[in-house]
Amino acid sequence: MFLVLDLISDLLYFPIWWYGAGLKKRCLFVIKKINNGYRNLALKILMRNLFKPMYGEYNWQGRLISFFARLVILFWRTLEMLVWILLLLGLLLIWLLLPIFIINQILILI
Repeated sequence: MFLVLDLISDLLYFPIWWYGAGLKKRCLFVIKKINNGYRNLALKILMRNLFKPMYGEYNWQGRLISFFARLVILFWRTLEMLVWILLLLGLLLIWLLLPIFIINQILILI
């Protein structure tokens, strides 16, 4: 009898956990992964050093080449970061819609 009551209480508590504490954990995970991606791609360092010459080349040609080289790298890494954010938000959306999809599929079978 205890097993049946435990199963029923788990089934009733599942949506509350999924959209409550579980969603909070997933959101914190997504934020942590976005911050890690930002740090791993070194976007802050690239933006800070955008106008500094590379390899100590302080003439105007060296500064110009360094600026455009860093600009291309910054553009590429920003694009990578955008794709990473979209992927993580897509996974979070799947987390939100998965129980609804499963319940819909079960109701279709009935």
